[in-house]
Amino acid sequence: ASSSNASNGKRFVREVGLLIIDEIHLLGEDRGAVLEAIVSRTRFISRHVQAENKQRTSSSSGEKAAPAMTRIMGLSTALANPYDLADWIGIDTESFGVDANRGLYNFRPSVRPVPMVVHIQGYPGRHYCPRMATMNKPCYAAIKDLSPSKPSMIFVASRRQTRLTALDLISHAAGEENPKSFLHCDELYIEDVASQLNDTALRHTITFGIGLHHAGLTSRDRETVERLYLEGQIQVLVATATLAWGVNLPAHLVIVKGTEFFDGKLSRYVDYPVTDILQMMGRAGRPQFDKEGVAVIMCEESKKTFLKKFLYEPFPVESCLGERMCETINAEISIGTINSLSDAIGYLKWTFYARRVKLNPSYYGAKSSNDDALEDFFLAVVQETTDKLQEHGCISVDKTEGTDSLVTTTPLGGAASNFYLNHRTPKQLQSGSRGLKKVLAQHGQELKHSSELPKHEFLIGDADSKKRVGSIYKFSPEHAMYTFAIAKILFELSATHEFNELPVRHNEEELNLELSRSLPWGYDLSKVSWWMDKQKGPGKNILDIMADPHTKCFLLLQAFIFKGKLPISDYIND
Repeated sequence: ASSSNASNGKRFVREVGLLIIDEIHLLGEDRGAVLEAIVSRTRFISRHVQAENKQRTSSSSGEKAAPAMTRIMGLSTALANPYDLADWIGIDTESFGVDANRGLYNFRPSVRPVPMVVHIQGYPGRHYCPRMATMNKPCYAAIKDLSPSKPSMIFVASRRQTRLTALDLISHAAGEENPKSFLHCDELYIEDVASQLNDTALRHTITFGIGLHHAGLTSRDRETVERLYLEGQIQVLVATATLAWGVNLPAHLVIVKGTEFFDGKLSRYVDYPVTDILQMMGRAGRPQFDKEGVAVIMCEESKKTFLKKFLYEPFPVESCLGERMCETINAEISIGTINSLSDAIGYLKWTFYARRVKLNPSYYGAKSSNDDALEDFFLAVVQETTDKLQEHGCISVDKTEGTDSLVTTTPLGGAASNFYLNHRTPKQLQSGSRGLKKVLAQHGQELKHSSELPKHEFLIGDADSKKRVGSIYKFSPEHAMYTFAIAKILFELSATHEFNELPVRHNEEELNLELSRSLPWGYDLSKVSWWMDKQKGPGKNILDIMADPHTKCFLLLQAFIFKGKLPISDYIND
């Protein structure tokens, strides 16, 4: 299978003559590892295909000349290390003269179609929510001063902030006795449009000329808001930061209201990457209508100096491949690109990661940048990676004579690669299914006993919650084994690493606890594990459990299956 996959990869590279990558500076973000793997694989296989074709051409004089390697074109914002990127994607940066095949171009900001004026404002306050509230009046003032009649866009960190910001803007406009100053169409028309919207907050704000845009809206609501904004019927759009990447909605004025967002994985507020802020600012200025665009960045006071420096000076891009090394190497082994440890080291040398290790060794943990130290470092990285993959059942390693070893994929490794899973997930699911099989085998004889148990041991909650989850009765006590089996499968699925970053927002642990009490399986299967002692000893704090993204995932799955009532609208999109 691996040889077949390898030939498929070679055929793909033969058929692709040009690969264009937009926003290549995203190599430095979490998702950059996937981009790096794609380019590295393309160049690695392309070189092998070229070598094979040259060999075939030399042995058969009648055949065509070997084709050139796949061309790669990258587009990026300003960078401090463009030569590293250029060298990595195979661009000639050293040749000179008329015949030089150079391909690195660096454009000044002045070539931007619409010049941009940037204002950076600092606001005091240690706590996030009060600081965001103090920015609302300056937001209103900025629109009135800098874009009184032209379209304006405000970027915020969360769906909740879109609602709060829009409502405050309406209040400030009402304070000037002109609450509908942002509305530029007939009131009867906008009320008719609003009556067809699903989101309650949007239905209210749109009638004042302020639209909301976030992932919690239905596609129809989003399309309606985008249309009204593009047609100029509403002047202000309050959106979450993801809009900066996904939809092309330009504005004369862009306000970045706060440069932090709540990271559910870390359970704290963290700064936006500079690339995200630049992307938001890039929405300012409409080439057909504006002579200049305006961007206002509102941040915490202490961050003004940092932003002034890095918004105007290029920043270096570092590789994130090290954080996804196991998944990357496993995928290459699975498709047959890598068949031994020496292949893995050879592949690694084609990556941007290898170039940055050589130029910035201490950042990646290498001892120095000399050749021997780098060889030792890459060998250690490959050995550590293959050891982890072998431990989690993704590959098998066969020792050969000497220092090299052959590596082959396994069904678990193939599954991780084909379905884009974390390398630990397949074995985790396999272990969970074996545990379920063991429980079913041990307690199958108790099926008769379970059928005699009263229903309330399996249906926890008040009359309203029982009515809401009426479908639970098909998993009644006489089917306790089936109930447990289904709950256990979903519990193990929720516990996988793919859900590590499911957002658990500020104070949502309390909402999760409330939700768990209304659902039939609870948060840890204790409600359906009839053979277990329900007395709980000292253990993890209940709120810590509720702050776990895997717990939230299990609760959301139950709520979906049993039509449970969700505590807030954000949970619907989650």
